[in-house]
Amino acid sequence: MRQWIYVVLAAMVLAPAAAADKKNELPELVVAEAFAPTETLRAEYGFYWNGIRISTAEAMAALSEEDYDIAFNFRVRGLAALFASGRAHVRSTGKLTNDDNQLSTQPTRYYSMGRWDGKNYSQTMTYDDEGMLADQQLDWPEKWLNEFEREPVPDELKTGPDPISVVLELITSPLSAAQNGNTVGGRIFDGDSVFDMNLNCSDTPVALEESSHSPYFGDAYTCEMGGELVAGKRILNEKQKKEAEKERKKREKKKAKGKEDPPPQMWVQPVLDGAFMLPVRAEASTGFGRVKMYLQSLERIPASAQAGEQTAEVAASSE
Repeated sequence: MRQWIYVVLAAMVLAPAAAADKKNELPELVVAEAFAPTETLRAEYGFYWNGIRISTAEAMAALSEEDYDIAFNFRVRGLAALFASGRAHVRSTGKLTNDDNQLSTQPTRYYSMGRWDGKNYSQTMTYDDEGMLADQQLDWPEKWLNEFEREPVPDELKTGPDPISVVLELITSPLSAAQNGNTVGGRIFDGDSVFDMNLNCSDTPVALEESSHSPYFGDAYTCEMGGELVAGKRILNEKQKKEAEKERKKREKKKAKGKEDPPPQMWVQPVLDGAFMLPVRAEASTGFGRVKMYLQSLERIPASAQAGEQTAEVAASSE
């Protein structure tokens, strides 16, 4: 599940207060009444395997001059739900700073909840005024805690951004910052590990073909994500060590045959007058094959519309 968080969210695969009700339904993506954003961005994505829709994601980013509220809802759909039923909600609120048109986030609260493989889970992290972790509440199934044991993270590394605050930093970064051999990214603390993530993009665009899954096509820039674990290494038991060694040998065998899985990729386009660089498509390898993601709708809601006036619909790139 950690892979889904880091990739979609930046987008590529999503993550893992208590359940909203007995069915553990997901909260609606609405801006808190006490928050008055200058604009709100909403997007919907579809995930496909062999042309079949298997899951969907809704995203919301509400921004003001000094604050942000970003959230995602993820649901397994269709036939895929017969094999891996699940849904997840993740949200972060915090403070914004703007340095040379580059946004930086300092979360005040991170919250995730959902249901995966028949088990409910939730996590809440709150931060102090310096951006350091002040408290964490974790309600995971005991099986997960035993199977995903990790080395402790040093206290000085328990700081924001969290897994989705960094998404806001990425989509508001100038494309040029990730080109010409440069990378953009950040250090993520997700509650039990620390990961340095980076993103680099092509200098020239490629032409995305039209698709029935998305109205967005045409020129887009190819981006790849990478990074490394800094702290919170998994502690494997003997059975897990054997499984990891088996997977390593399988990867080496595929590599020797020239059939290794390609790295996750995404294609971004400048939207909303270049204010955001959003992923319009993406691909990532999973245990059951290559999954593709498509941006299916995008809406920008200015402050005037949120006050009850008009809502601005974003035209597809083909129009």
